[in-house]
Amino acid sequence: MLLKRLAGLDEAELASLLAARPDVLRPVPPRRLAELADRLDDPESVLAALSRTPLPCVLLVQAILVAARSARPLSSLVTEGFDHSGLLDQLERRALVVRDGNMIQLCPALHEVLPAPLGLGPGLAEILPQITVAELTDMSKRLSGTGTGRKQVLVDSITEILTDSDRLTRLIAHAPQGTRELLDDFAWQGPVRVLDELPHFSYYASTRQRPMTAAWWAREHGLIWNVDWEGSYVMPLEVALALRGDGYRVDVSIEQPKVGRVPVAADLVAHEAAVAALRVLDRTAALLETVAAEPLPELKSGGVGVKEIRRLAKQLGCDEDEIRLLLDVAYAAGLLAANPVTEVRTRRTTEVRRNGISPTDGFDAWLELEQADRYATLIEAWWTLVISPTRRCDGKARTPLTEPGTGTSSTAIREVVFALLPADAAIRQPAEVVAAAAWHLPLLQPDSAAEVIVAVLAEARMLGLLAAGTLSPVGRAAHAGRPVADAARTLLAGARQQALFGTDLTAVVTGPPSAALAEVLDRAADRESGGSAGTWRFSPSSVRRALDAGHHADELVAALAEVASRPLPQALTYLIGDVARRHGELGVVAVGCCVVGDDPGLLAELAVHRKLAKLKPRLLAPTVLASALGPAETLTLIRDAGYAPVERQADGSLAVTTPDTIRAPRTRPHAQTTTAAASADQVAGWLVGTADAAMPEPAFHRLRDLFARSATGLAADARERAAWQLEYSGATRIVYEGDELTISSPEAYRTELDVWVHERARFLRLDLAKISAIPT
Repeated sequence: MLLKRLAGLDEAELASLLAARPDVLRPVPPRRLAELADRLDDPESVLAALSRTPLPCVLLVQAILVAARSARPLSSLVTEGFDHSGLLDQLERRALVVRDGNMIQLCPALHEVLPAPLGLGPGLAEILPQITVAELTDMSKRLSGTGTGRKQVLVDSITEILTDSDRLTRLIAHAPQGTRELLDDFAWQGPVRVLDELPHFSYYASTRQRPMTAAWWAREHGLIWNVDWEGSYVMPLEVALALRGDGYRVDVSIEQPKVGRVPVAADLVAHEAAVAALRVLDRTAALLETVAAEPLPELKSGGVGVKEIRRLAKQLGCDEDEIRLLLDVAYAAGLLAANPVTEVRTRRTTEVRRNGISPTDGFDAWLELEQADRYATLIEAWWTLVISPTRRCDGKARTPLTEPGTGTSSTAIREVVFALLPADAAIRQPAEVVAAAAWHLPLLQPDSAAEVIVAVLAEARMLGLLAAGTLSPVGRAAHAGRPVADAARTLLAGARQQALFGTDLTAVVTGPPSAALAEVLDRAADRESGGSAGTWRFSPSSVRRALDAGHHADELVAALAEVASRPLPQALTYLIGDVARRHGELGVVAVGCCVVGDDPGLLAELAVHRKLAKLKPRLLAPTVLASALGPAETLTLIRDAGYAPVERQADGSLAVTTPDTIRAPRTRPHAQTTTAAASADQVAGWLVGTADAAMPEPAFHRLRDLFARSATGLAADARERAAWQLEYSGATRIVYEGDELTISSPEAYRTELDVWVHERARFLRLDLAKISAIPT
C-alpha cells in the first residue's frame, strides 16, 4: 500500500516527504520508488522519523497500535470528540501511516519500533495460545470459569474474564494485601517487571509451602505471565486496560508548551555574541597551542580525563565545560587528533600505548584564515556533532574525545531547540524551551531530554549563537543552513582594533578585542581579565618573553604603537628599551653548559653568587663560566637571581625559544558526514514515475566479468582492482574522460555501469571503455 501511495504523489509532495525523512537519502539516494518504500519501512529510519514527530502524533500512533491489538475502536482510546485527522495528515506526510478511505494502515516497522505502545504489553491473543491445555484448565477454574472444553474455548473464556473491568475488580477485591498496588505498578508504569520471588518458567511450582503473596496470587490468576528465564513478568494488554478503567483515554490534544518572550535590544545581542565569538577564537587558539607544546595525555580507554581538564581550565582561565566543548569541537573540525598508538610486544601479549592528543596540520591552515572563517569552521563543526560535549548524565560529565553512544543524535535536538528560539525577542525562561523541545522529541526520556537540551543551550551561549536570550545573527544563519562566515564577518566587524595604554603599564580594550589585537598584546603582556573588555599588564618578564621569542625591541614598539589609540606612554617604551638593553648581556651555551659574557667582572660575580651555588660555577676563562646544570635550569636560576641571560646557539647566535611542533594525523570523529549531497527536490525529480520500473539484477556478482569484457582502457590488474573495490568496499575511484570520480552503488547494463557519482551528487551511466585509470 505504501508503494501505491508513493506512486500517487506529485514531485512537490514527494520532495516534502523526502525533506521530512532525510535519512532515506543517505548514503546514496534511492533510484526507484520501490527502493524508497523499502527504506521508509526500515526500523531505524522509522525510529528516526518518529523521534522528531510531535508528541500528539506519537500518542496517536500508539493508540492505533493498541486498538489493533485489543480489537477496541480507536475512538474509545483517544480524547473524546477531538478531531485527529490533522494528526493523521502529519503522520501520512512522514509515511508513517497510509489511509485508504476509513482504513488506517500503519508502517509495519512501527510494531518493532514501539513494542509496548502506551506502556502496554502483548495481548492475550499472543500469550494464551502458547500455554498448555492443563495450565489453561487450572487457570480457568481459579477464575471461576468452567475449566472444561477445547483449548480455544478455554482461551476465549479466560480472555472474556480478564478483559471485563467489573469482574476484574471483584476478583482483585479478594486478593492478598498489596496486590492492587503491584498490579497498578504494572498497568501504569510499564508492562514488564522482574519478580525474583516467583519461579522462572515453572508454572507448576508448588505454593503449598509458600505464603500466598501478591505476586504469587497475580501469577496464579493470569494477571501476569512469565516471559523469559530471568524472572521477568509481563501484564497482558487487556488486563492493563481493564485496570486503567473504562474512562481511560489518551490525550492527543496536548498542545506545545508556550515559550515566553521578552523584548531585547539588537545592539545588546550583537555585543554579547561578538564577545562570546572572540573568546571562542582566542581560547581555541590558546588551547591548541598549549597542546602543541606537549601532547595531551589520554586515558587508557580513550578520551581526556578530569585531571587534565582541570589543569587546562586553570591554565587557560576557562571553566571545565568550556574546555570540554572546545576539545570536542576542535576534534570534529579536524584541528585536533590522537597521535598514532604504539604497540609494545611482550612475551605474552601486545600492549597498545596511546601517545596523546596533538593538533593536526589543519590547525596551521586554520590559523592562516580570516577570523570570520576561523569562527565559521568551529560553528559548522559543532552543528554536525552527534553528541553534546557538556551534557551531564546523572550529574556526571561526559569524557571528551570519546566515541558517541547510541540514541537520538544531538544534531536533531539542536535543530528542534533552535527552531523554538525567537529571532527578534529573548526567551523568558530556559525551562520553557526545555518543555517545548521535549514535546517535539517524545521518544526521549524526560530526564535525558532535559540534560541534552540544557547542554545545547549552554553550548550555544558559549559559542555566541545564543546571546541575551535570543538567537544571534550567526545562530540564525547556522539554523537556516546559510553560510556562517558571512554572518560572522558582520558580527566581528565591531571588534575593537585598538587599545588604551596607561602609564601604569597596562593596556585596556573597552570592548571585545579582535584576534589580531589580542595576538599583539599577548605577545608582550600578561592578560589579567577578559570578556566584554580586557586588561593586559606589561612587566619585565612579559617583555623578555617576547624578546626570547625572537622579536626585537623596535618591532615591539612599532606593533604596539599601531594598535594604540594614543601615543604610547613613556613608561612603556622605557620598559621595553631597558629590558632590551639588558637582554642578552649573558648567554648560556649548551655545551654541558657554559655561561658566556663580554664583562669579566660580571662572570666573576656570578662565580661567587650564593644563589647560584646549585650551578657549581667555575670560571674557564675570564668570559666563560661553566655550569653543572643544563641550559634551561641554568637560565632559570640566573634569572631568579636578578640577571637577564639569554640562550645562545653553539655559534653564538641567539637561540629563539619556540616550542616543538607536533602534529597528529587529521581525523573528523563524532561529526555527521554524508557521501551524498543530493537535495530532496533533486531526488524527487528522478523518482516520479518509477513505481513500475523494473529492478535490474544486482551487478556485484558479475562485476569482474563486466570489467574484464568492457573496460578496454584499463590494464588487466586495474580491471580486477576496480571490480574488487566495488564488490567488497562498495566504492572505488576512477578516471573517466579526464575527471577523477568516486563511484558506488553500481547497476550493470550490457557494456555500461549505472553508478552514483559522489562529486556530482547524481546517478550517471558510464561507458566502461572510457575509464582510463584506477587511482591507487
